[in-house]
Amino acid sequence: MVETPSAAITVSAAHTEEGSQSDKEALLETGPTITLVHQKPITSSIRGTFRHLVSLAGGWSRVRGFGFFYFYNIVFGLTHGLITAILPGFPGSSLIVTTATGALLANLHAAWTHKVISMPTSVGIFKRIPARSEWKVLAPAAAAQAIMPYISIYIIQASAILMGLHQMNVENSTAAKWACLIVKLITMLAIIFACTMFLCLPAMVTQIRVEASLLPEEHDTIVPFDRTFSGKVVAKILGGTGSVGFLDAWRSFNWEARTRLIKVYVKAFFIVVGIFVIVFQAIALEAWLIAGPSLSRAVAQAGQS
Repeated sequence: MVETPSAAITVSAAHTEEGSQSDKEALLETGPTITLVHQKPITSSIRGTFRHLVSLAGGWSRVRGFGFFYFYNIVFGLTHGLITAILPGFPGSSLIVTTATGALLANLHAAWTHKVISMPTSVGIFKRIPARSEWKVLAPAAAAQAIMPYISIYIIQASAILMGLHQMNVENSTAAKWACLIVKLITMLAIIFACTMFLCLPAMVTQIRVEASLLPEEHDTIVPFDRTFSGKVVAKILGGTGSVGFLDAWRSFNWEARTRLIKVYVKAFFIVVGIFVIVFQAIALEAWLIAGPSLSRAVAQAGQS
């Protein structure tokens, strides 16, 4: 979400074959050829990313920031529960509670992001927490990221109700009804995909990139990163905010980077599914070896009931 693919400049010497005087004069005028070659992003593959992390930060870099991630989620859960207990319940209260929790813990989430994207350092994790003055920059993006999954769920539920999927009855269904049901399910998948792509993903990327823009100058990033966001960030010493704006954080994330991120999520999804299938088969095989025929009878009785 923060990598800015670097580019390499190659200089090719001028061609010096023997020729006429006019040819040599032309070569002198043109000079060497300078070519800008865009290098392949480090995060374009999962294995390539891991190799890069291990080479710079050691084997544990594969799970860098993992402990602080769980710490943040525990604090988020406790804060969410406390606000829920204080705030009286009413329709839509969960949206307000989640938004408030995300905004309140914006600086804590930024510290986790800084831990993940920066080079190894002896600075303690709690010393990474941005100053309170940065909260007003971090809070809007954190609030948006916290609320978007809930908004997506409401949109999906409302769409399902409008299409009548909450009262689905497949008994004595005709071919026409089955075809209609299939169309509705495909439409629901499209809505889920749209909510993920156009609500959840932009909110998450925006939060991470806003947080990354506040990484202190003395901390080097572990991947190439344009701190100026193509000139959109003005340093505080020059009278600017020193951070990228809410909208610029997403706009500066070009389609090449978005495609790369989506591919990573797709790969991760299939990896998780593959692990789940392997573990499920291992447990089923273990149960069959232990229980033997009694397991088959139990499964058959469950199917008949």
